[in-house]
Amino acid sequence: MKLFLDNLFFLGAMVSLAGLAWGAWLVLRESLAGVVFPVHRKSGLAAAFVTSLAHPFRRVARI
Repeated sequence: MKLFLDNLFFLGAMVSLAGLAWGAWLVLRESLAGVVFPVHRKSGLAAAFVTSLAHPFRRVARI
């Protein structure tokens, strides 16, 4: 049982690191879109993220 739990913890750590690396790549790709990748157009990921974060506050401000 201890070996199973150790392997499960290891799998969770690997999935967590993979998700963190993928998120960091998305942020770097958006921030360096015009500098490093000149043919890449900004996808608006940052604008969509800010809009989704601001949505609950906009609803509170309207009430």
